Amino acid sequence: MGLFGKKDKYALSKKQLERFNGKNIIYAVERVNGMEQMLGREGGIIVLDDVIVVMCEAHEVFRCKIKGATVAELLSGNGVEISGVDAYTGEKRYVVAHYSYYRKV
Repeated sequence: MGLFGKKDKYALSKKQLERFNGKNIIYAVERVNGMEQMLGREGGIIVLDDVIVVMCEAHEVFRCKIKGATVAELLSGNGVEISGVDAYTGEKRYVVAHYSYYRKV
C-alpha cells in the first residue's frame, strides 16, 4: 500500500478495544446460517496485544486477531458482536457475547 495507504475505517484502536477488556458475559452465541448456536455461559472477554478472546466456563470458545476483526456494541448496550477469522480454523465467525448486568444498589 505504501506510505500513504488507505486506513481501514472500521478498525478499532487499541484504546477503543480496552472498553471490552474484562467484561463479564452471561453467555455467548455464534451465528451460523441465520441460526444462533450456544457457545457457552458465564465467562468474559479478554483483549490481548493482538487478539480478542471470548472465554466461557473457563474454556476458550473464540479467538481472532484484532487486525481484520470487526467489534460492535449491540444497540441495546447489553452485549457486543465480534466478527473475525478464527485463529485455529481459519474460517470467518460471528460471535455475540451478552454482558452480565450487575445493578449497584
